[in-house]
Amino acid sequence: MVLLRWFDASQASAFGEELARYCDSELRSIATASPGKREDRRRKLLARVLQRARDFAGAHPLNTYKKAKLSNRLKWTLRDLGHEDDFVDLLVREVLLALAR
Repeated sequence: MVLLRWFDASQASAFGEELARYCDSELRSIATASPGKREDRRRKLLARVLQRARDFAGAHPLNTYKKAKLSNRLKWTLRDLGHEDDFVDLLVREVLLALAR
């Protein structure tokens, strides 16, 4: 039974999609901000995203498989929502680094 729970990544995958939709919503809001405020708001968004990821990992222990499912869902949901590949890859990398700590 323990082995089956190791592969149950449904919560991690759902959180990856939730996080992607949260980012999408916030990024669309940031796009309407003045150019001077965009960078600051993006940095703050990244800090909030990383904190949410750490909070989730604290409440739901993540093994390697679950981290992979979470990051994969985050990446492809953001790409499907039309965000740039470079930005998505950077965000996913930062989330994975936050989860590794």
